[in-house]
Amino acid sequence: MRAFRSPWRFILPVVAVFATIAVGPFPLRAAATSIRIGVLAFRGAAYSSDEWAGTARAIEAGMPGVDVQVIPLDHAGMNRMVAAGEVDFVITNPGHYVELEVVHGISRIVTVDAKVPVASAIVVRRDRSDIRTLTDLRGKRIAIVGTDAFGGFQVAWREFAQAGLDPFSDFAGLESLGFPMTQVLDAVVSNKVDAGIVRGCLVEDREREGALAKGALRILSPRPSPLTPCVVSSRLYPDWPLARLRGTTPEIAKKVATALLTYVPADGTPAWTVPVDYQPVHELFKEMRIGPYEYLRHVTLTELAARYWHWLAAVMAGFLAWIWHVLRVERLVRRRTVELAAVNADLREEIVKRRRVEEQEALHRKELDHAARLSTLGEMAGGLAHELNQPLAAIANYADGCELRLRGGDIDRAGLVEATRLIRQQADRAAQVIQRMRAFVRKREPVHARLDVDELVQETIEFFEGLARRSGVVIGVALAPSLPAVNGDRVQLQQVVLNLLQNALDAMADNEPRTRRIEVATGPCEVGVCISVADHGTGMPADVKARLFEPFFTTKPDGLGIGLALCRSIIDEHGGRLTVDDTPGGGTLMRLSLPADTAEQTP
Repeated sequence: MRAFRSPWRFILPVVAVFATIAVGPFPLRAAATSIRIGVLAFRGAAYSSDEWAGTARAIEAGMPGVDVQVIPLDHAGMNRMVAAGEVDFVITNPGHYVELEVVHGISRIVTVDAKVPVASAIVVRRDRSDIRTLTDLRGKRIAIVGTDAFGGFQVAWREFAQAGLDPFSDFAGLESLGFPMTQVLDAVVSNKVDAGIVRGCLVEDREREGALAKGALRILSPRPSPLTPCVVSSRLYPDWPLARLRGTTPEIAKKVATALLTYVPADGTPAWTVPVDYQPVHELFKEMRIGPYEYLRHVTLTELAARYWHWLAAVMAGFLAWIWHVLRVERLVRRRTVELAAVNADLREEIVKRRRVEEQEALHRKELDHAARLSTLGEMAGGLAHELNQPLAAIANYADGCELRLRGGDIDRAGLVEATRLIRQQADRAAQVIQRMRAFVRKREPVHARLDVDELVQETIEFFEGLARRSGVVIGVALAPSLPAVNGDRVQLQQVVLNLLQNALDAMADNEPRTRRIEVATGPCEVGVCISVADHGTGMPADVKARLFEPFFTTKPDGLGIGLALCRSIIDEHGGRLTVDDTPGGGTLMRLSLPADTAEQTP
């Protein structure tokens, strides 16, 4: 009889569901001291016990006092033990899982993370030159584990159908050899059959183990994929899941999942990840109309009822039971939805609180930024007064000259016009000083724009020159030509450079007058553009360097310890770096690096 064609496979799942709901879930032991895991032993019981031993040990490590038993099973044995509730968890292939999920309501909690998706490999002997494509298998004998094997038959069945082949009518025969799957390879190698279907990577595993001569077999219709290192003949599907039975309590399932997700496996031992989407398996079953979608093979419900009218009552009972189950699940879903809504409300409230804290921190930072600029301006007050005194004194001199000429009666119109122009020039100069000062100290939102680094440094030095002259400090400037522009806030970057200049000046307070010199330079660097400020003071010890950018750490008797911390914060926001090093010959070198602005400038 051809597999998957019997109507029993449509009727029995409905009856099984009804029976399961009527009887109720199988209760897990109240105080579990052992956990039983049924595993599909596609390569034999001994191999499966060894393969999943690491998983068992991981669960025992995460649940002290619990003994984990790994029970190797075939498809029929696993179906029987799941139906009887004789295991707590199962590990099986994706296709078998989907069937058990539909029939017995098992649910996956984790998925194998072996980086090798499930697929089929259709193998022939390398010397079979008469078999090159799937269509060459027509009229040939094919070895399989069984028609219910996922990677060993069902996945390949889909590829046969796409190639226009029906394995139940176009092949000379399907030889079901059962587990272990290695029997299929042995049958092909010994020429007992023309071809075989095995799970992907089994050929490579057997060659690596030395159980199969390398190159003895060839895989038909290879489908290269970056998701698997093995040669396969089919599409790829999700890896094996570990699923809990209905009777396994959520608390135990949660502990098992936690133990496996935190488990770090040894080399060659399967790892686990969160449950993946098994929709591709459903799509395969639906397309092939097998497993839970076998009912699609029947033409109409009327025809089904005419053939199996004696089962109609059972089907209707199962349908009513299913409706009751759906309503029960809907009620559980609604309850869960209410719980999730409450959790989401708490999360939204926490997000609002966190956002409010972040806004307050941003406001405090702006206040500190403004206070730092005012502090810097106070330290430069003497220099600014000198900057303003020069144009004001010139204005007074020109005005006195005009007054003398007017009183003497010797009116030279051209001279008066020139004097008036010079007065206006000096007034503009004083206004520019005041405007720069106001722009520097006023509260404002950062405005990022393309900036010329050399121009920014030159303006900052002009702002600082008055204080430097009053302190007897010489500023040496070396500006590199043709530097790329940077994107940043002019005032914030000027504040950083002013702070570095002020620190350099303070570092040389005890120097002899002839050694009081600050070197300012610009140039290209790896990230874009660099600005360096070097002094010739006494330098700083290693422990001070390590804490230099910590908030409220200062070496000045009257310092606040916020200047360099704010500078580091500003440069971080601009995507740059601020570092400290020793100046050759003594002193400190502060280097500020900013990324170049790669955006095209609008003409």
